[in-house]
Amino acid sequence: MKKEYTPPTVEDLGSLRELTLAGTDGDRLDMTFNAGTSRGDLTFS
Repeated sequence: MKKEYTPPTVEDLGSLRELTLAGTDGDRLDMTFNAGTSRGDLTFS
């Protein structure tokens, strides 16, 4: 029995320009470090 293919759907979220207007570099990172770690406290090896 073959399964019927259902193509993925694409949702239009609007203009990429408008979606990224609030994007800023910021001065805090939390990807690798705890949330709220300031850039001055980052260590690199």
